Amino acid sequence: MRGPQDYGGMPAGPVDPDTHEHVPTHWEKTVDAMMMLLFDQRRRLARVDESRRMQEALGDDYHKYPYYERWLQAISWLMLEKGVYSQEELEAKKAEVRARMEAEGHGS
Repeated sequence: MRGPQDYGGMPAGPVDPDTHEHVPTHWEKTVDAMMMLLFDQRRRLARVDESRRMQEALGDDYHKYPYYERWLQAISWLMLEKGVYSQEELEAKKAEVRARMEAEGHGS
């Protein structure tokens, strides 16, 4: 059974590179840097196939998230799975960041 990310061999039409130009935002560059650090051969905190597995685990939600948001979700799930932090620690940090953003006037 094909996952929502598996387009191999399916007709999808040509890709027009002129319509797919993307300039990464600061947060996207940060997510990219996090992935590079996690995949670094010296650190060996994660492997590309693990990240791919986590992204594919999104199932039907796969297409709801932009590219870097899928990466960020994969990082979060991988670090939980590997015991780098707990769900409680993650929720506490998210609440802390949310409160700081609201205090700075960024809303929710």
